[in-house]
Amino acid sequence: IGGLALGAIGWVLRHKNRSYALALQGGSMGIIYLTTFSAFRLYELIPAPAAFALFVALGILCALLALINDARILAFLAIVGAFLAPLLASDGGGSHVTLFSYYAIVNAAILAIAWFKAWRSLNLVGFFFTLGAGATWGLEYYEPALFNTIEPFLILFFLFYLAAAVLFAYRQQN
Repeated sequence: IGGLALGAIGWVLRHKNRSYALALQGGSMGIIYLTTFSAFRLYELIPAPAAFALFVALGILCALLALINDARILAFLAIVGAFLAPLLASDGGGSHVTLFSYYAIVNAAILAIAWFKAWRSLNLVGFFFTLGAGATWGLEYYEPALFNTIEPFLILFFLFYLAAAVLFAYRQQN
């Protein structure tokens, strides 16, 4: 309830005191992320799929707030939250195809934001999270038999970040 109240106050104040309003909105997202995580992991009040769905919904809401408020910091929070969602809501099971499909959706969201905003730092955060997640998974779980299921994701992620770089360069020209 406190997180929702902070978000509502931040929304109301967004035109009067931008910095303060963004801090309230970002703080509200953080509080709701932590509350969801605690309800799932510490107290086992909600199951993993519900926690994951809440994390995804919060990421989408935060990304929309970032675009509406023209606030890179909120977009950063949204992307970090989106990349951490599968880790925070993991119960130990799941397939690599599902994980990388989810990360493909997150990267598509980054590309969509890059269509509207020339926020290079957001592209870099997405790139390094994708690289880190892929490398961590690869070091722990990769075996040659999985090559056919991994290669399309590698190509897709390469194309996402190539397109993001081209969009950034295009935005800088105009």
